[in-house]
Amino acid sequence: MRIELVGDVVTQPFSALKKHLPDAQIELHHHGIDQHFQVLMAGVDADVLICHAMASYFWDGSGGMDAKARMQAYCAAILNVANKGKCLIIVNSLSASRARIVGKTHLHNLRLIADLNAMLFDLADQSAFVSVADIAGVLSDCGQLQSINVQNELVMRMPYTRQVLPSIIGEYARVVIERHSARKKVILLDADNTLWGGIVGEDGIDGIQVDTQFPGIVHRKFQQQLLELGRSGILLVLVSKNNEADVREAFDGLDMPLRWDSFSAVRANWSSKSENIAAIAAELNVGLDSMIFIDDNPFEIEQVRAAHPMIDCYQFAGRNANEALSLLFNATGLGVWATTDEDLAKSQQYAQEAERRQIATSAASLEDYIASLDIRIEAGVNRQAQLKRIAQLTNKTNQFNLTTRRYSEAEILSAMQDGQVFDFRVIDKFGDMGIVGVAIIRRGVVETFLMSCRALGRNVEHTMLAYCCAVANASALRAHFIPTAKNSMVADFYDTSGFFERVEDEGDQKSYVLSAQACIVRPDSVTEVH
Repeated sequence: MRIELVGDVVTQPFSALKKHLPDAQIELHHHGIDQHFQVLMAGVDADVLICHAMASYFWDGSGGMDAKARMQAYCAAILNVANKGKCLIIVNSLSASRARIVGKTHLHNLRLIADLNAMLFDLADQSAFVSVADIAGVLSDCGQLQSINVQNELVMRMPYTRQVLPSIIGEYARVVIERHSARKKVILLDADNTLWGGIVGEDGIDGIQVDTQFPGIVHRKFQQQLLELGRSGILLVLVSKNNEADVREAFDGLDMPLRWDSFSAVRANWSSKSENIAAIAAELNVGLDSMIFIDDNPFEIEQVRAAHPMIDCYQFAGRNANEALSLLFNATGLGVWATTDEDLAKSQQYAQEAERRQIATSAASLEDYIASLDIRIEAGVNRQAQLKRIAQLTNKTNQFNLTTRRYSEAEILSAMQDGQVFDFRVIDKFGDMGIVGVAIIRRGVVETFLMSCRALGRNVEHTMLAYCCAVANASALRAHFIPTAKNSMVADFYDTSGFFERVEDEGDQKSYVLSAQACIVRPDSVTEVH
């Protein structure tokens, strides 16, 4: 990933950004100071451009109309680049000075900064390729006096102190990660002294604390945060060493933000939490590396960490409100720039999957089970409205992924302009599974073919491939399987498709060409959507 930075401050101190990003192949390039317009007008050849500007870049403290005109020109230049869909541009919110001599003048200045910020925020509404880093919020958290060194600003063009610089870098890293990294899928939660204060099996539901007084209010607010995460598409799972009846009584008998049905899975028993977590991962069909675990007990945390080192573990400190209520904000992998329809429906989709599993256990055969589902497939090609979901799938799908190539939203848009990007939605009698399949065909090559693990076992993958081959209308289509540690399940996918024949392999990867004998017809079971 190539990240370029331009600012009205020297940007070299932001180089520590690389340490915060999971992608090891980060290339940073720093432009000259105050070169925002020059860089934007010249065109940007990067994955991410960070445009850093303080309020003084637009306004010298006198008047206001010139500041708005300069901001309008700045936004127009950014939008011109963003609309090309090649690069994510990150702008920052502006912080107002607290210097106040004439009260009404100070209020006028505050309104002006608010108006300038509103123009920046509008950019993110106008283009999917603009994000906003809340640098004003970072400065507010740290405090202006601790954040800004006026002497250094005037002499060296670097106003930010050592106290605030790491937080500024962290904020920019957060925004990049929101766009370019796969989001965690599951939060595994302890109950006693985590979701509530006290031990329900010993104190009873009247003795546990989850109310409006400290410390119970900390647990209540934590539950409210979890509820919002659940609504945004993160699955909540309860893992408690307890009698299930006692835990359920707490949810049924107490007025709490979370309810029993807020959880996609529950394990309340006396087995080790690591064993329960392994079973939950299998039940939900998610990877352990897509989970985080939260518990108040350091012993339980170390036991889970030792058994499943790929799970991020966090200790909940209910007596420290600052730490407890910032835990989810600071946890890696929970943030996202925007949610998709599939994110918002995720809990419902997992409940539907549980119904499918019940039917599967009673079916006489796999064929009977699949036939009973009444499966329908919808296919779209180059649908920019699905840009976010398509990019999301390319970044988080590992098992059924023939090449495991990752794409940003800008790269998906580029693929739409250069070739064909297919998205597939699967619907059955239990409900809409959402968009679960993606194929990218460009310059005669199937460079990506993937399917979400939740669509496995329905025999829809070959139908999707047949549709792609038919619509691509390429007589010499090529394809590859590139092995990874996680995609062995599709090692023979093209061999068994009936559409491709093996040619000479290239190193570890298998190579294929479209079979001349294959009868490529557009499957009747696929409906085209626009």
